[in-house]
Amino acid sequence: MATPQAIQEKLAREVLRKLRLATAADEKEGRQIICQEVFTDITGTLDEGAQEKLATDRKCRFYEVLAPFFKEKGDSAEALLYVSRQLWGQPYMAPIFALLLHQWLFRAPDAGGTEQRQKHINVLASGARQLFWGDAHASLYNFQPLFNFLADAVVLSPDRRRLDSLPRPSRSALLAVVASFLPYYSLAEDLGHMLEVFPSPDHTLDEGGHVGGESADYVIVHFTETLRLLKPEQSLLAFLSALVGLKGCPYLSATRSITRLRLQAELYSLTTVGGPRYPPKSVNVAAFRALDALFPSGG
Repeated sequence: MATPQAIQEKLAREVLRKLRLATAADEKEGRQIICQEVFTDITGTLDEGAQEKLATDRKCRFYEVLAPFFKEKGDSAEALLYVSRQLWGQPYMAPIFALLLHQWLFRAPDAGGTEQRQKHINVLASGARQLFWGDAHASLYNFQPLFNFLADAVVLSPDRRRLDSLPRPSRSALLAVVASFLPYYSLAEDLGHMLEVFPSPDHTLDEGGHVGGESADYVIVHFTETLRLLKPEQSLLAFLSALVGLKGCPYLSATRSITRLRLQAELYSLTTVGGPRYPPKSVNVAAFRALDALFPSGG
């Protein structure tokens, strides 16, 4: 019987085989169809048979099995990176890249080559943003493991070396993605602490140290923008429920007046029956609860 490692390798080879077929396709449509197939494959859920063969007792998706494999197998990761570069223009390629190579890219500062580091992290951030919006628009959590890695192991990690070693534009792109979806993927009781420790987009730890809550304004701006674009009822309820966790948070009151006003206005729009957003009753109630928690005095 094949070992879990051998099965991982076989799966990785199949991904590479299909992507190489995509690079060889004459028509753009053919490349897109193949990339879509790969995306569907790696985001599929392991059935009981696959779980047994891969020696995992938890329900997960194939990308969760493949990402650790590529992290440990540098040659395979480099091969995937090479193929990915030839398919940057395909709409599914950035999400595939993010799902399969996120762990490997952060294993070492020179993973993928220092000259292309900014490009690779930017593609990862772009792919992650697409995936997280896909979850939020469908009220799903298929890509929670990817978010957890980027948030816990990179952005919010006490060891800032992974984050601060990034080129500044890439660092900013990654911070923005994680900040935007913190309330969607996080528990209410954790949000206040995350606001406190969130890194500054303006400087690294070595450049300016860290003051608790210094990035609160930056993070709340991203919260508000995401809230403005969210539509599904269950996603809004999750987001609003998490925001209640900021009740009494001193860093919220330290943000700029315009930042608080914009968040307050967005919450107020969700308490209103009818246009422009036409939120359901459950969202009205949740928005009122968030308003009362965050702005008990009305401002």
